Amino acid sequence: MKKMNKSTFLVRGLLLDSGRVADVLVRDGLVRDFSVGKPLGKPDLGSDETLLGPALVDMQVNGGFGIDLQRDDLVLDEVVELSRRLAAQGVARWAPTLVTASVDSMERRAWRIVEALTADSATDNSILGIHFEGPFISPVDGPRGAHPKEHVLAPAVTVMKRLIKAAAGRVACVTLSPELPTSVSVIRSLAKQSILAALGHHASDAEQVVKAVAAGARLSTHLGNGLATTIHRHHNPLWPQLANDQLHASFIADLHHLPKEMLKALVWAKGPERCVLVSDAVCLAGMKPGKYRLFGAEVEKRKDGKVCLAGTELLAGSGTLLLDGVINAWLAADLTMGEAFDCASKNPAQLLGVPAPVWPPRKGRRAEFIGFHLETKQKRITPGIEFSFVNGAHCPPGV
Repeated sequence: MKKMNKSTFLVRGLLLDSGRVADVLVRDGLVRDFSVGKPLGKPDLGSDETLLGPALVDMQVNGGFGIDLQRDDLVLDEVVELSRRLAAQGVARWAPTLVTASVDSMERRAWRIVEALTADSATDNSILGIHFEGPFISPVDGPRGAHPKEHVLAPAVTVMKRLIKAAAGRVACVTLSPELPTSVSVIRSLAKQSILAALGHHASDAEQVVKAVAAGARLSTHLGNGLATTIHRHHNPLWPQLANDQLHASFIADLHHLPKEMLKALVWAKGPERCVLVSDAVCLAGMKPGKYRLFGAEVEKRKDGKVCLAGTELLAGSGTLLLDGVINAWLAADLTMGEAFDCASKNPAQLLGVPAPVWPPRKGRRAEFIGFHLETKQKRITPGIEFSFVNGAHCPPGV
């Protein structure tokens, strides 16, 4: 076989769904050959022990690697850098998530993200659109979570128009509270614009959930979180969302937002085909334990990775990236590894109406897959990324 240049890679690994060894020849970003059980030569990347899976799609990213999308002084280079680092961790497409703040601040942050899309084609290809998580959420302690109460607003089409304009129409999802009187009109408006309306940070009853779904809502954002600390055992927001087959549900599988027993129960109650795994990563993902300022408040990243408002048990986003969540869900929820990857690749792509990373690799298609291995750290099984291909580009880890 001829010596390969920097645009050509022969990749080897175990296909996660079949367990068979496969070789993938990638040249100029395209899969040129794909062979199962028959080596094509000496691999440049991977081995017989490397696991191969599809690249990931993350619908909820607040930041990461020390980059905080919630800052008013956010610059476009930071958005580009965050996208590059996510790609190196196997995330092919993602939604920058802006949480509740003043409308002026949310507009400024959206502008910076749009600037990054204009300035860098790779970032433009990777970003699904902005996910506005707020400001139309419950003002009540508990359901509101770590979102600042002073910036919570009643749902308003006029405000939503401002945010969509600031995002230049690049809006993937809006999370709002369905029990608020004007929420249905906003949900209808979003549905007409093919923007995913999601229910989250609310205290709705069954009737309000039904009305929201009838208006066009299709997702429950991080189901099991954004709830009051004390709820009625029968009449609460959880059961009507789980029972509604028109609603997908996203889950944060860092094992802090949901204990493993609850994660398993929720996934199988909803059904894996309607489940989406998200990271909900904040800027502390990949950073050392300690106290930081986040969302205008003091937060603490603990040694176990849990991120809380300082001095409380109120969660303030996740310090875990999506691939870790996939492996956690595989282990805790009794999913096959293929099902766990579907929840973080095929399912969110289909929900948003965008092409999913092609899996398994196919001749003539863009290379969008990852290679990783499993290792044990502090008595937990965690993934170690070896390489990823995003939109055909080779993205080595640690960049």
